[in-house]
Amino acid sequence: MKEKLTNNWVLKLVSVLLALFLWLVVLNAENPYETKNLTIHNIEYLNEEVVLTSKQTYTVEDLDSKGVDISVRVRRKDSGKVRATDFRAIVDLAQIGPFGSVEVKVEWLTSPLYQLNEEDITWKTKSVKVTLEEIMKLDYPVKVRITGQPKDSYIIGDFGTDPLRVSITAPKSIQEQIASVGIEVNVDGMNADVEGTATLKLYDVTGSELKLNTSGLEDHEFSISAKEISYKVPLLKIKEVILRTNGYVGTVAEGYRYTGMTGANQTAYIAGYRNVLAEVDAIDIPAEALDLEGATSSKEIKIDLTQYVPEGVTVEGNTIVTITLQVEPLVKQTRELQPAKIRMVGMQEGFEYKILDGVSIVIEGLQEDLNTLTNEMMDAWIEVQDLQTGTSEVEVHVKVDNAFEIVKVDAAKVLVEEISESTEESTEGSTDESTEESTEETTEEETTEAEEVGGVPETTAPETSEQAG
Repeated sequence: MKEKLTNNWVLKLVSVLLALFLWLVVLNAENPYETKNLTIHNIEYLNEEVVLTSKQTYTVEDLDSKGVDISVRVRRKDSGKVRATDFRAIVDLAQIGPFGSVEVKVEWLTSPLYQLNEEDITWKTKSVKVTLEEIMKLDYPVKVRITGQPKDSYIIGDFGTDPLRVSITAPKSIQEQIASVGIEVNVDGMNADVEGTATLKLYDVTGSELKLNTSGLEDHEFSISAKEISYKVPLLKIKEVILRTNGYVGTVAEGYRYTGMTGANQTAYIAGYRNVLAEVDAIDIPAEALDLEGATSSKEIKIDLTQYVPEGVTVEGNTIVTITLQVEPLVKQTRELQPAKIRMVGMQEGFEYKILDGVSIVIEGLQEDLNTLTNEMMDAWIEVQDLQTGTSEVEVHVKVDNAFEIVKVDAAKVLVEEISESTEESTEGSTDESTEESTEETTEEETTEAEEVGGVPETTAPETSEQAG
């Protein structure tokens, strides 16, 4: 019987199994399983090059910030040994679905302190949404923001930076926030050029400085070609100068007259370095810039002053001025000269001369000037030395101020009679007295006329009617 029991292998196997079962029962009773909840932030993205080679970047909704919550089934005595860093979450970017979703997997990185099976690890976040975004490279001009005011009588010239432009590589969402880039330079109280280096700043559409959080972006996702900018801001002296015109060119249309220029006595402010400004006392406007050819009315001409200042000098404020060349129409007016207003030159002794009727003349000039012109302001005369007795038509010479032009003068009808001896003797005394009085009156009248017209000669007439006109 004893031999039968010791040689029964089936009984031995059952005994071993029973002992193992009893051990497990005791083990579970003494060291049972429990579930430990962890949040892991060890996120690994596989196959990033699939996205980056297409000039894109990616964001995963809340995964990096919130992490992945997992549950681990572990023995009670090992529970304190389990750490979040023992696990990692894997997102394979090569497996992005048509709607941007990617499966999330969790792996145990193993530990010498405890044992786990993969089926002991569970997690709720089975997939996440991956958003792809274009990486853009854009160029921006570097702007200079000036703060403060330079010293009195100085202004800021054309400043420059090095580099003039910078390139920014960033995701599209960041590029859309950047409206401009620049540096700030303080010139308060300065009277000499300001130069140095400044840190580049980014601004939004309101002009406020942007504070971007780009710490999570790699260099290939966000970079700026230059962050330190060299600058030079010149400060220029201001000087007030006059505008100096040098006449005009061209001829107005027939029947019109140029009467003057307005707007030429203006001043302008120029700026430049002091040694350059010392050589400039006016802005000269050449005659060629003021063309009146064929004008029938006043002409306004816009002058760009920047064309007429030397190199190194700028015009401050309004660089365009208006100069008006005044043109007015000429008016023809007919006047009647009475015989008493016409002098006779070259009278011969023994003859009596008499102008029978008034003489009509046509004068051309500006209406305003004609309104002030009187017959007393004109000097008219005829030459009678070659006349024969009887009635003759004689050319009338008229001299008037240069503001007027004599267009037409009718001939005067003059009666010449020979004086008999008896008539001459009977009237000799009275004639001498009358002649003396007449001469005095004529001299006084001609003196008055000369003062009014600016000095017309009393008895001397031009040699020809052409000169008299």
